[in-house]
Amino acid sequence: MPNKIGKLRWGIVSMLVAPITFVMTLDRAAMTIAAPTIQKELGLSLVEMSVILTVYFWAYALGQVPAGRLAERHGSRKVLAGTSALWSFMMILTPLGTGFNWLVGCRALLGGAQSADWSSGVLAVKRWFPKSERAKGNSFLLGGLYLGPIVSAPLTAWMILQFGWHSVFYVFGAIGILLGVAWWFGYRDVPAKHPLISTEEAAYIAAGQTESEVATKGVFLKCLKHPRFWLFGIQYFLLVLIQSFYTTWLPTYLMRARGLSLKSMGFAASLPWIAVFVAVFAAGIVCDKILKRTQSVWAARVPVAMAGFLVSAVTLCLASFAVNIAAVIGFLCLSFAAVGFVQVVVWSATQDLGRSFTGVMSGWTNLWGAASNVAGPMSVALMVKLTGNWASALVVIALATGLGTVLWLFVHPEKPLFDAPPAEPAPSTSKGLSSAISAEASEEVPS
Repeated sequence: MPNKIGKLRWGIVSMLVAPITFVMTLDRAAMTIAAPTIQKELGLSLVEMSVILTVYFWAYALGQVPAGRLAERHGSRKVLAGTSALWSFMMILTPLGTGFNWLVGCRALLGGAQSADWSSGVLAVKRWFPKSERAKGNSFLLGGLYLGPIVSAPLTAWMILQFGWHSVFYVFGAIGILLGVAWWFGYRDVPAKHPLISTEEAAYIAAGQTESEVATKGVFLKCLKHPRFWLFGIQYFLLVLIQSFYTTWLPTYLMRARGLSLKSMGFAASLPWIAVFVAVFAAGIVCDKILKRTQSVWAARVPVAMAGFLVSAVTLCLASFAVNIAAVIGFLCLSFAAVGFVQVVVWSATQDLGRSFTGVMSGWTNLWGAASNVAGPMSVALMVKLTGNWASALVVIALATGLGTVLWLFVHPEKPLFDAPPAEPAPSTSKGLSSAISAEASEEVPS
């Protein structure tokens, strides 16, 4: 049936949601890659440069929950169009100043604005896909996120060498503005209101929404009283501990601990990112097939997440003790690919648990991820300093991540944090289909 009802939802996620997330990762990485050039040209100290780099992540973390609530109240269309315009202008404005304060301000606003991207994207997938297809929908969102690190380093470095570091910010900013415009005209918060959607596809999406959207005041404070709300954030913190190793220390590890040259490191460091990029699409297919076959959210989420946590932790330990460099890279690829499987489950479970409050749930989850992105690299650096070797650092974060396997026994994504009124069952007559579409089209974004 899905092949006969239209594919606009796949166009929305692949041509709008994923590309904006991809460009966000390019924008975020631009300063990191250009940092040595900027520091030298502007005469900044190492401490000043570190402040410029880290202020982004603090602003990004602090904006997560408010951005998620904004997306719920006003819709992904308005929020992402506005914030993508803001962060794109910040990219363009960044090279126009030469002082430390200017760069800090631009980076802080960039991080704050980009905090809305993920919550808006997760909410968009939730609204445009029935539950049976959300894992695959989330895999496109994650694919855009993981494609960025594969492309950003060589592309940004080439642009700096050819045109100077200023060009990177101008070009990436301009692309962001164009995508923001495309998002505004191409996306709708309610699928049935999209001018290009077919009657059949609108009904199919509406029938697959297992709950009605209900606005509730003070939802975040109510969520804080749920133990599973906290458990879900903690398990994501543990997952990102391993991911943060790949985003920060992998090149250094391969060169210092494994003795690779700069040229060899560049190729080797890209392989785990390719592995996780492929893995998220495989995970989306696997999770949706399990859900369709078993009709069990628990079966489609919990075993996959537990296996992913366990495989990721074990293979990272194996990589730390392997002697052959090919085995090291192979284990690192397996470990990161397993992280990709868990990521797909996490963001599908965010929609299962949050339902009408997916924006708050995704913002909360990403807040823990942002905290882990700070704690993880610091923990690795501290362990290497204390022990004098990298193996102990990798084993410690692997053991910590292994706890995520246990936490998933208590997450229960099949039980939403709040019970919402069930959606109307899928009507069987053409008249019923028209009624369902009319009902969805009249539904407003929660306020």
